Amino acid sequence: MKKTIRVLLSGALIASATSPALARDNDSAPSAARLSTAPAPGLQAQGKILVDVWGIPHIYAENEHDLFFPARLNAARDRLWQIDLWRKRGLGMLARDLGPAYVGQDKALRQFLYRGDINAEWASYGPKAKTYAEAFVAGINAYVADVQAGRRALGIEFRIAGTMPDQ
Repeated sequence: MKKTIRVLLSGALIASATSPALARDNDSAPSAARLSTAPAPGLQAQGKILVDVWGIPHIYAENEHDLFFPARLNAARDRLWQIDLWRKRGLGMLARDLGPAYVGQDKALRQFLYRGDINAEWASYGPKAKTYAEAFVAGINAYVADVQAGRRALGIEFRIAGTMPDQ
């Protein structure tokens, strides 16, 4: 029998995973809590996110993968612009979206891309680090795929900038 894992998100994760978007997902729930149980491609079992009266999301999952996947899906609901911008900055891809003024910065940032043995790098973080990171990324990518397919609304930041999030 699988043990249900319950996590109360706090600290930095709360800062990136606030509740207003979840409240929009299920406005018929009582004001004391909001529940999101929509199936998401990438989950291995059933999971859910319950946002309490203080706006703190509680993630229920039956395995570790499904614990990390909805955490990032939840964060992407409220912070997709920030996540996408940081990703593009880290990869040296800002000029494409923000214009030629960023070409020099992009060239410089590309010099810092990791070029070593990625398997050795992952191994140095611990036995489950890669699995956790991949589940986090899968949650963000699932949300981005929904935005790109028109199943979720494109954030106002993207509409103002005339850009789309990337996977």
